[in-house]
Amino acid sequence: MGTARRLAPLALALAVAVVAPFGATAAAQPNDQPTYQPQPDHRRLRILITNDDGWIGPGGSSTPLIVALRNALVADGNDVTVVAPATNQSGTGTLITYPTVNLANPEPGVWTVTGTPSDAVIVGLGALFQGAPPDLVVSGINPGGNYSSVVNHSGTVGAAIVALENNVPAIAVSIDGKTLDQSVALKDRVAEYTSDVVAALARNARGNAVLPQGLGLNINYPGTTPVKGTSLTRVDRNSYIRFGFTNTTGALGQPGTYALTLGGPTGPPTPGSDWSALQAGKISITPIDADLSANPRGAARVPFLENLTP
Repeated sequence: MGTARRLAPLALALAVAVVAPFGATAAAQPNDQPTYQPQPDHRRLRILITNDDGWIGPGGSSTPLIVALRNALVADGNDVTVVAPATNQSGTGTLITYPTVNLANPEPGVWTVTGTPSDAVIVGLGALFQGAPPDLVVSGINPGGNYSSVVNHSGTVGAAIVALENNVPAIAVSIDGKTLDQSVALKDRVAEYTSDVVAALARNARGNAVLPQGLGLNINYPGTTPVKGTSLTRVDRNSYIRFGFTNTTGALGQPGTYALTLGGPTGPPTPGSDWSALQAGKISITPIDADLSANPRGAARVPFLENLTP
């Protein structure tokens, strides 16, 4: 199915999900409290939730954001199964562990794997759902934004991509908190927002898949309050953070130890992008898929390819 054909029903679904719950303009209310009241008419969804920070400590005590997400989705009447890494796996993208991982069941409804978020989704779908896939995979809530080129390296987004590869609708959720404490302070608000979006998508689906086949959502919630609305965005080609390495022993370009460095942006935010929306204090919702092919019409401008027919 072409991208344009998939985006049409997605736009309709998002209009319900991000406008209806929070008013016609999706504007922030006093104290950033949504006016939406949960409605009981959406169907109960079977949801697998995961993240890249793991489920760590009794009751997830050391990873409170995934706990908040689980609690909000359960409170809204969904059947939720947690399948998360047993240790922090931030920045692992779509990495898959080879050849084996261990699956454990530390508490009711919670499973952990000795691997990555991708492993958690693959094992969860294959071993726990056993041919009866869930209605939705939700990955998060990540303490820190996953937008612009960082989405290519995010374990949170990577888990959603793997779900899409397995034909299961998926949503990735992150908070653009500048500190861990800032993200933790917003966890319940973002968990409730995510649950409201899921409920609205389920109502709009009318018994069908909650998202068009092969398409997922990457949600980034600003770390500032009050929130000034919600924007449907694209991934910014510039990056808000530059990755690099520098030597800590020996001479540059010679054998030795190199440490990861995080530098400044590669350029300013592009209008209409996820980064631009967050800079404006808005929630960013970016459609994503697992298909990495570029638009063939754009590629046709490249010499050698220009004579090929899209």
